[in-house]
Amino acid sequence: MKPKFFSGSQLKWIAIVTMLLDHIAKIISFRPFINGALPYMVETTKLFGLSQILFPIFILIGRIAFPLFCFLLVEGFVHTSNTRRYLVRLSLFALISEVPYDLAFSHRVIDFDSQNVFFTLVIGLVVIIGVEKYTFTSIKNSILSLIFIGSGVFLAEWLQTDYGGWIGILLITILYLFRRSSLLKCILGGLVLLQNSWFGLFAFIPIYFYNGQRGKQWKYFFYWFYPVHLLVLFAIQQFLVVPYLI
Repeated sequence: MKPKFFSGSQLKWIAIVTMLLDHIAKIISFRPFINGALPYMVETTKLFGLSQILFPIFILIGRIAFPLFCFLLVEGFVHTSNTRRYLVRLSLFALISEVPYDLAFSHRVIDFDSQNVFFTLVIGLVVIIGVEKYTFTSIKNSILSLIFIGSGVFLAEWLQTDYGGWIGILLITILYLFRRSSLLKCILGGLVLLQNSWFGLFAFIPIYFYNGQRGKQWKYFFYWFYPVHLLVLFAIQQFLVVPYLI
């Protein structure tokens, strides 16, 4: 029997920290100057030089976050006592997070060209709810399950949600379908994730050694962390970084 080290709470903290590093690099950036020539003073600042070293590393480490969030979504679905409430809660935070997400990544209050990761998780949850209802026990149910999966992939791609359908929805589906096989779900999930990043494969190490325990619960903290940290990073970028560079 393989050793089991990580609780659900520990996986959440790993996901939160790695996501934060990724967003620090992407939001607190020098984007206002990237499209044109960087002012000489900007190029020679220690802040700029340090960012050129650290930010690519932060983004690389950040690839670990999304597979963990997908895995935790599946675990939440499997163990929740109220699927409808779980879906409503995710949907509510998808809506709450959209303006902070758009401000942080496109500097617009509303940007229909890209939707935050909560929308990917909501669609993924709907897909696995459908797959659970129409399990692959007959030809008819198999077709219905494939329709649910295909529709989820299409919707996520059409809405342009973070990680989209071919990565996000497929990864959630695989983690659900093969949830009873620690090795198989990691291998197949890793193959899907390779479309985005090889470094994200490291997320499957704590997933593989998940101990099945929830750990200390910080439920609403983790939900609120996403929109709040986006607003904070956006404010830092707009009111501290940009004025400093100008």
